[in-house]
Amino acid sequence: MPKAIELRKVIELLKAYDIEFTHKSGGKHSGKFVKGNKSFPVKTHGMKTMILSYALKGLIKKFELPSNLFD
Repeated sequence: MPKAIELRKVIELLKAYDIEFTHKSGGKHSGKFVKGNKSFPVKTHGMKTMILSYALKGLIKKFELPSNLFD
């Protein structure tokens, strides 16, 4: 099970998979990870926001990423 990590680190890891983060959609305190026609929304309060394990598992499942990416 992946441990919670900061949003900025998640963004850096996902750049290698051509997954972009945009904070311009979804409301004041949220953003989305986007690749092609797939997207995954997350709650954010800045780049040091901790992305919890359930959201990391959701990213892995949604974008079919390696299961050990965030370990």
